[in-house]
Amino acid sequence: MDLIIWELLKSYLPIFLFFNSSFSDFMNILVVGVNTRPIVNSAKRLGHTVYSASHYNPMDLNADVKKYIVDDNKHGYFHDAYDEKKLLNIAEHLIDNYNIDHIFTASGIFENINSKTPDWNVVGNTPKKIKTMSNKYIVSKKLENLGYDIPATYIAYNSKQIGKYLYTLNSIIIKTVYGSGGTGVYSLSLGDINCDINDAIDGLNIQYPVIVQEKIFSDSYSASFVGSNFLCFNKQLINNNSYVGNITPYNINNIDNVNNYIDLFEEIISSFDLSGMNGIDFMIKDNVPVIIEINPRILGTFETIELSSNKNLIDLIIKYQGVNKRSSDKLHKIVRKNNQYVKKILFAEQKLISYIGVSNLQSQFCNANITKPVLQSCKFSKGKFGDIRICDIPKYGAIIEKNEPLATIIINKASAINDTTINNNISKMVVNYEYDKRRYI
Repeated sequence: MDLIIWELLKSYLPIFLFFNSSFSDFMNILVVGVNTRPIVNSAKRLGHTVYSASHYNPMDLNADVKKYIVDDNKHGYFHDAYDEKKLLNIAEHLIDNYNIDHIFTASGIFENINSKTPDWNVVGNTPKKIKTMSNKYIVSKKLENLGYDIPATYIAYNSKQIGKYLYTLNSIIIKTVYGSGGTGVYSLSLGDINCDINDAIDGLNIQYPVIVQEKIFSDSYSASFVGSNFLCFNKQLINNNSYVGNITPYNINNIDNVNNYIDLFEEIISSFDLSGMNGIDFMIKDNVPVIIEINPRILGTFETIELSSNKNLIDLIIKYQGVNKRSSDKLHKIVRKNNQYVKKILFAEQKLISYIGVSNLQSQFCNANITKPVLQSCKFSKGKFGDIRICDIPKYGAIIEKNEPLATIIINKASAINDTTINNNISKMVVNYEYDKRRYI
């Protein structure tokens, strides 16, 4: 009798395994970057064991093992504290000591001329590919040679060359050859300079060489892709030439025949042999998209796309990670046009102490196996404030320097929430350092 039952079980075992394949698909995933929280938490929701190597260590980072650079109690200035070499050493330690199946990369690594490019098993573009694509001048010139619209783009090795291009273009953007997120970006217009042009340029303390581009008077947008699949357009929120958030999805009305440009963007992704998740930043001139740069890694729009689509992007990236040829698998449209989310990175307006969250619950938040944000830590009371998510939460009592990132806010665009509501309520959770510094004396 037992033999008969066993034979029956064996006959049904392949069917059982097919419908329950997710149980055998759990992996050890490493996420590396300046801020890994959105990617880590997405992977955790799939049940994977997740390791994080990062600069920041927000309290809502739900990694099983996390190693980081920042001082939890005193963040300091990112520009002074961030060390890419140290971050890569942390990642290598995790790779050497744990059985890592896949590696995902966030922003902040392999984007510098001096970046090392280890031979990692990365989901998406390799470290070497990311570094190559991070040279904005080479990428711009390749786009131009392929016939795509870009701003007039030059490279400058001194202030006299910048001055020459400024006289030619009247308004220019100066940016580093490598980098992301708008760091090291300056804007100059002839009409706004009230002193000697060379003095104005020298006052920017530029490290040469730099890229000089025609300034396009337009809002900033991006197109997000997984594999060869267009996901959505986004509006980028820019402050002082730096990325501070986005609106996803965003309906762009001032482009002629938008579907043609979606096909064009797909061709660009294929032309550069990009894989995984990628983005194309662009502006609009005379109803035509002008391509600013290509981001060859998981994007800042990652989280708002997940919310808008109600899909897990880590799952989709793993399934559609192949090189983006026209023959690659197609992903049905997942982003709901009318389900917009707004992401805003909040910066400290003065040196302050953060009391976001609940101090006596912090320890259980750090290592809890949660699948969604904890109400007390990540959301305002829904009855009072609607659907406001507070993410990237510093340690309770952490010191945040002026102009450094404090937290990230994500809201549903349909909610009647404005900046005043957000700022008023965040201001109740922080204290001016000068008023409270006696605690640290």
